[in-house]
Amino acid sequence: MPLHDKWKLPLKTKLYVYVSHFLSAWGDRMWSFGVGLFLIRLNPGSLRLVAIYGFSKGASVLLFAAIIGDWIDNTPRLRAARLSLVLQNILVALCAGIVFVVVWYHETLRTLWPDEGALTLFHALIIVVAILGDLASIARSISVERDWIVEICGRDKDLLATMTSRMRAIDLTTAILSPVATGQIVYFIALQYAAVFIAGWNLVSVFIEYFLIWKVYMEVPALKSKMFKTRKDKVVADEAELLSTDEGIQLDDKSQQEQISQASNIAQEKTEKCIRPSRDEDDTTKEDNSVEKDACNPCLYKMFKSFILLVRGWKTYMKYDVAFAGLGLASLYMTVIGFDSITVGYAYAQGISESLLGVMMAAGSIFGIAGTFAYPRIQKRIGLERTGLFGLGFEIFSLCFCVASVFAPGSPFDLLYRTRENDRSNSIVSSVLGIDNNTINSNLTVTVTLPTSIVSNLTVNETMPTSQESSDPTSYISIGLFLGGLITARFGLWIADLTITQMFLQAVVETERGIISGIQRSLNQLMDMLKFLMVILAPYPQEFGLLVLISFVFVCMGWIFYARYSYSVRGHLFHFDKLCPDKQNNNILPETGNGNKGNEEINNEPIGKNTV
Repeated sequence: MPLHDKWKLPLKTKLYVYVSHFLSAWGDRMWSFGVGLFLIRLNPGSLRLVAIYGFSKGASVLLFAAIIGDWIDNTPRLRAARLSLVLQNILVALCAGIVFVVVWYHETLRTLWPDEGALTLFHALIIVVAILGDLASIARSISVERDWIVEICGRDKDLLATMTSRMRAIDLTTAILSPVATGQIVYFIALQYAAVFIAGWNLVSVFIEYFLIWKVYMEVPALKSKMFKTRKDKVVADEAELLSTDEGIQLDDKSQQEQISQASNIAQEKTEKCIRPSRDEDDTTKEDNSVEKDACNPCLYKMFKSFILLVRGWKTYMKYDVAFAGLGLASLYMTVIGFDSITVGYAYAQGISESLLGVMMAAGSIFGIAGTFAYPRIQKRIGLERTGLFGLGFEIFSLCFCVASVFAPGSPFDLLYRTRENDRSNSIVSSVLGIDNNTINSNLTVTVTLPTSIVSNLTVNETMPTSQESSDPTSYISIGLFLGGLITARFGLWIADLTITQMFLQAVVETERGIISGIQRSLNQLMDMLKFLMVILAPYPQEFGLLVLISFVFVCMGWIFYARYSYSVRGHLFHFDKLCPDKQNNNILPETGNGNKGNEEINNEPIGKNTV
């Protein structure tokens, strides 16, 4: 395809891209919301299964994201997009099918093997298949949304900015509507049938999405020629390049898209001699086979790339003043106060229906979108550094309601929950077996074999009161405060995220952007994994209040880190001397020979050099 200054992309090709992206984003959002509900329903009364899934997913992204990206770089575009698309949808459908089997045959699986071994095995299978589907989704996103889109737009930066911004708008739209629709489906039909619906959606959409990307591939000749790295290029790229696979917030303004396009153009000019048609890939693979026979070490390097970058580049990262703002951003990931599977599971355990949960998630997305619209206006009015202070301050203020919900009426918060449950279990066993409770609490070891029916009854007796208490209407007071604070906090969170992202774009030199971005991503992912580990250790809703308090402390730590950066740049946090500007600017000062002297007498302090 000849490269022109303005690549005229047909309207139908744009529609193919937008519709394909909509179907993919809708399916991802629907599954990410549904999987939290499925896991909490499979293990009621505990968030441990949800936390294990989140922790395992984060670890898998850290270990395999670079390998996935390297595979995409060295695979023809259509093959990479086709394989990732098919795998993603089939794996999601398979996982939903397993959920259906577990729900339908739940009682049979509980008694099939001793100690509910069969049920535990199916839970592990659900988590493994779901993680594989997430990795395939990452591969599909990188392949189509970050590689194809650049070639589709050619060298037209305006077209690239327009298409990426519209794709971002599709993402935000699905973030609002998909949870609402999924919540209604799960609420009004049985859980197992909701899983069947999600499986059917993915099986049908895979054919539509494949047809659409195939049409785009056939209508854009540039996609048929791909740039392959030489062996030397791979070694250099491994040191400085890290794929950005976060599901977090990204800037969608035109300036950022132009930077992405410029970087792509520079890379294309430098490696123009390496461009080969996809049909010559077999010859290239044969030439590299002899070199890649001992590829064990590079493979291990890619797996632990995030950790290696974090260690090697820490000094480079910390030499920037903006590193403290980055530490503040990473601290925001160590919180259970966010719309993820943990929050969905906790709210559901507190009696909030799936339908209402979907509406709450949509409301949180709306507040987040409002923050993105308010960000440029606030930044122009008060400056970039102050905008970050405002965003984090607004988030902390909103999260105060979440802290209040821990002690509000209807809160399940109880630090002695495990002790009381053990005492109650001992009482039940003593009443069934006729053994003195003091004997059970002693150091004696009593080995008793109970019938399966009694064990089942004991389990039900232990878990049912928790469910009944959590579904009591009085619990809505506490969960209402929690969700209200969580929703409004999204406004400040998105503002703070956009602010810190722009600071890194402005402060980091071009030659170190890759390593700094990789370190920041690794920090964010590690803090997110630490959050899930914290939930694994304290999985019960009665202990969730403690996790909320710890999360609030980390958010406040994020503000402190950011304030440290702001103070180092501006020399102060607030203009306290400007809180009452009328007394200084109105003509009410006593006339003196030196105007500054009059100000010094009123303020009882010398006026220092103005700082920004």
